[in-house]
Amino acid sequence: QTQIEAALHMAEQIAYTAGMAKGKQLLAIHIVYTTGDSEGAIPYELSSVALWRELESPFELATALNLLGADLTEIHEYAAAKQVLLECRDIYQSLGYRRGVALAVHNMGEAAQTMGEYADARELLRESLRIRHHLGLRRGYAYSFEALAQVNENEGRCEHAVQLWAAADTLRVRIGAPLERVAQKYREDAVTRLRARLGKVAFELEWSKGATMTTEQAIALALS
Repeated sequence: QTQIEAALHMAEQIAYTAGMAKGKQLLAIHIVYTTGDSEGAIPYELSSVALWRELESPFELATALNLLGADLTEIHEYAAAKQVLLECRDIYQSLGYRRGVALAVHNMGEAAQTMGEYADARELLRESLRIRHHLGLRRGYAYSFEALAQVNENEGRCEHAVQLWAAADTLRVRIGAPLERVAQKYREDAVTRLRARLGKVAFELEWSKGATMTTEQAIALALS
């Protein structure tokens, strides 16, 4: 963080707008990934968005909007998150950047889920997974499995939820992409809830099904 702050200070001293925008963006990312303080990151993200908009840099603007939208969702500012993520998606679409579209749509699904709009969440998350599958974004599959596991749990399909969590764990090990520390506790809490709801034996049976699925089988389950 000290290095990022020093670089940001230098950019501010020489009025290097792109450097200021990137520095504030990196500082926000560092805050979220090390402390989980989404609210503390948002002022930096808002400033970064404004600077990229001023520079008329659409790709960087979309990236900053996506980060802002995700953190607005975390602090339950859903209307603002939806507005920001829609703009992000539209920019990525105009640039033909399908990977970015998948990420923005995924975050829109996460926001819908947090609002209790499970049908919308499921459709958005499926759309994101379809794009990721088409592009072969294996790390993205894991995020999709985990988000759709949450939707399944909220809709009472606990067996599918367990299988998707297990499939995500297996995939993350296979590709060497562990879940971020901030998200790990949510994963542990979800697994604990599901084990309590299903009972230990039923939980273990469903977990073994998901853990031994091929990636294609897990994608089919997530899209079902």
